[in-house]
Amino acid sequence: MNKFFVIFVSFTLLSSCDFSSAEEHYNLAVDLEKDKKYKEAIFHLNIAIEKKDRFKQAFLNRGFCKTELGDLVGGIDDYKKLLAFDYDNTFALFNLGNNYSLLADNKKAIYYYSKALQTEGALKSFVGSGGKPSGIAVSLDANYGMLDCEIYFERGIAYLEENQFDKAIFDINKSLEVNNAKKDCYFLLGKAFLGKNDSIDACESFIKSAKLGDKEAREMLRKHCIKKTKSN
Repeated sequence: MNKFFVIFVSFTLLSSCDFSSAEEHYNLAVDLEKDKKYKEAIFHLNIAIEKKDRFKQAFLNRGFCKTELGDLVGGIDDYKKLLAFDYDNTFALFNLGNNYSLLADNKKAIYYYSKALQTEGALKSFVGSGGKPSGIAVSLDANYGMLDCEIYFERGIAYLEENQFDKAIFDINKSLEVNNAKKDCYFLLGKAFLGKNDSIDACESFIKSAKLGDKEAREMLRKHCIKKTKSN
């Protein structure tokens, strides 16, 4: 299960009378990010931030680029710089959780996921058209909103890594109840129930995940749920 990070992929309006504006360098960086040219994107984001020291999108995207290049600590530094002047930015808090999770610092990951869930940008999820998770932005800064089910999902994984199985089950169910990442949710629930020595619920969860095509779930079924009989 790969983590996803939130960044800005839209262009900003160019400032008039400045052909080398912060926005222009940001827009160039966005194009480069789409081609996965992260080092080149960082070059332009550096200039954008020099020209506009509170450029939220630029800090967020530079943190993402650094993370994609394996510089997790550098990514964390950029997200924290953004939070220094926009303390409840949902995207930055969520991405911090992801970076700490990748560093196997699950306690800090849980802390930042929890902070993200407390922001207005954590949109309450519901099942929308087509059975997919949806949400309604009510904040004036709606550009920084994301579905809370996505945050619950990642925090659930962090709780699972910390062997806090009941909390993991709660979070993963919050994701599952709005049809977010169903296959992965059932698999993770199976692991959490195994941790609680609840083989019945674990196997039921692995079966549901396997039916949705999860190969790991099939392996877990063979390992934990299919009774082996001794040959005569």
